[in-house]
Amino acid sequence: MASETVGLVIAWYGERIRAERRSPDSAPERLDRLIAQYRACVRGRERLEEAAPEEVARISALYAARLKELDAGGS
Repeated sequence: MASETVGLVIAWYGERIRAERRSPDSAPERLDRLIAQYRACVRGRERLEEAAPEEVARISALYAARLKELDAGGS
C-alpha cells in the first residue's frame, strides 16, 4: 500500500515534468522544482525498503496526504 501511494505521487510528478518540458511557456525554475520533488519522492520510496513498520506508516500517511493535495490542484 505505501509503495503504491508513493508510486502514484512519483507518477504525478513525472507527468508534470513531461508536460513542463513540452510547454512553450516552460519555466526553468518550475521544472527544477518539479524534478527536485520527484527525486525526493524516489528517495521516499527507497526508504520504504528498509523502514520499520512505524516509519512505513509515517511515510504512507505523508504521501497519502500529498497525493490528496496534488489531486486537489496543489503542487
